[in-house]
Amino acid sequence: MAGVDYSTLKKGGFMRQKQKNNFSLRLQVVGGTLTAENLKKIAEVAEKYGDGYVHLTSRQGVEIPFIKLENIDEVKEELAKGDCHPGVCGPRVRTVTACQGSEVCPSGNIDTQNIAKKLNDRYFGRELPHKFKFGVTGCQNNCLKAEENDVGIKGALDVK
Repeated sequence: MAGVDYSTLKKGGFMRQKQKNNFSLRLQVVGGTLTAENLKKIAEVAEKYGDGYVHLTSRQGVEIPFIKLENIDEVKEELAKGDCHPGVCGPRVRTVTACQGSEVCPSGNIDTQNIAKKLNDRYFGRELPHKFKFGVTGCQNNCLKAEENDVGIKGALDVK
């Protein structure tokens, strides 16, 4: 389609699909946490503007496939009503992933969700030479695999 800036769309979380004029929208899901209201809005948008389903990514994200090019602005407006925001793609800082941490997990040594939010607030979307990923895990069980990120934080317990 002439005049479409696919690069800007991708930066804003809209990835082209092989089906013409269809996009999969990557949402920003900080620390893997969504509220019930977020989920309701995502489901509503997936039903109305997609094919009625979402894809859960390997980095705790949610993608809504089959968004039509002509609906992109409307989709962003609708999602914002449910406090849901597009993620990013390409060479920039991705949404920070985290386990549930000390607020939920009996093994958790640090408040992973708080750390993830602070990192995300400070660095999300910054342009870099390549994609950059943060991961925060709360204990030695390392359920989030901190080492598989560009920067991984792992909570420990000092038992002096």
